[in-house]
Amino acid sequence: MAFMESPHKPADPKRIGDVRIPAVKGLSDDLYRLMNLSLVDITCMRRGIESAYVAIRSSEKAIAGSTELLRRARR
Repeated sequence: MAFMESPHKPADPKRIGDVRIPAVKGLSDDLYRLMNLSLVDITCMRRGIESAYVAIRSSEKAIAGSTELLRRARR
């Protein structure tokens, strides 16, 4: 199976509904749908991990700020 040529690189989709795998010659519709759904699931997981990372960083900053405030209050 060979990938069909695309004139441009696809942009990073902003919406999950925009996620698509490239067209592949000779791939059955069922397999294409399965691969596309898998890619959508992977994208959802990736975005969830990225969101969790942002939340963890925010929590770490809040903890550092609270610790500093408590240290100053104890003086």
